[in-house]
Amino acid sequence: MLKYINYFIYRIIPVSFLSLLSISVTASEIDTHSGETDKLNFVIGAGAAVVRFDSNFKVTDKETGRSIFVDPEGGLGLPEIAHVNTFYGGYRFAENHQLEFGFFGIKRETSIFALDFNFDDVILVKGSARLKDETDFYQLTYGYALFKDDRSRINATFGIYGLDLKLAFEAEGDLTIDGVSQTGIYRETVSVFAPLPLLGLDFNFSFTPRWSMKTKFALVGGEYKDISAGIFTSTINAHYMFSRHVGGVLGVTYFDAKVDIDDGKTLNEVTYGFSGVYAGLHFIF
Repeated sequence: MLKYINYFIYRIIPVSFLSLLSISVTASEIDTHSGETDKLNFVIGAGAAVVRFDSNFKVTDKETGRSIFVDPEGGLGLPEIAHVNTFYGGYRFAENHQLEFGFFGIKRETSIFALDFNFDDVILVKGSARLKDETDFYQLTYGYALFKDDRSRINATFGIYGLDLKLAFEAEGDLTIDGVSQTGIYRETVSVFAPLPLLGLDFNFSFTPRWSMKTKFALVGGEYKDISAGIFTSTINAHYMFSRHVGGVLGVTYFDAKVDIDDGKTLNEVTYGFSGVYAGLHFIF
């Protein structure tokens, strides 16, 4: 667990000051200093982000010591820039209490023909390599207002962050594995789901009845079965109310995760991150 504490201190905390966008809009979108939305308690919406990915993973067989290292964007040509679809919502059930949920899913795939491609202890002498990324993230949080007035609100958030990591790698053709030449298919799959605790802060400020600015950041970390993880997400976005029931959001987002999966036989070490811009549309009832 110490390495995840160091990870937060030396990598996560410094970038928090660059703060980026919310993949989920909070239920405090309902709050404006106009007072006309006081009886509106539910928000639901969808959007998309265009983000730049930076990921890699290493799989080590603890019995043989054999390992492979895959750099999806730098080595295999997996799209570095892609879109992420999101779905979000929130419900304010009391003056200082609210529930929020969010989902975003990633679908990327690449296939290349390669000569003498080195994956550590596995070398693709001649053939093709494929990688598929179908990772999903889920979020369910409770928010409590630490401070609020006519224009601003600060919420503490607590909840569960669901990490559904799905990476599939395959190399086919003439291979050299641990120095032995052979023809065939080599596969590695990283597929886990872990519900992890989340702790965060949301800052909201209304400039006018229509315009507001929101900043969120959250830390996710802990252990679940064979999984240890540390995640940081930070966001800044601007909200505009088109009407009493319809609003839009535009901002930027940052996400960084380090995940280890150790089942006793295999150690999977995954670094997964992205940053980019986001836009969404939501409805308030």
